[in-house]
Amino acid sequence: MGSNCFLRQEATSEIISNVTDFCSECYETIRPSQVIFYDMSNYRFICDTCQESIDKCLDKDCESLNRKNSLLFD
Repeated sequence: MGSNCFLRQEATSEIISNVTDFCSECYETIRPSQVIFYDMSNYRFICDTCQESIDKCLDKDCESLNRKNSLLFD
């Protein structure tokens, strides 16, 4: 549902050398031409597997469904 929260890209040599060479969620190595996603809420690149799992937990406003009903002090 929160697919508008991510920007789909192909990992380029420039991204890998200048920004990151690993997924910021699972720390797997990113390889050239791999499909990656820029997480616009957290300002990071993540792999497609992590994007899918995170996307399932977000509402249309890119907010966590788990946090929506939580109390300030648990």
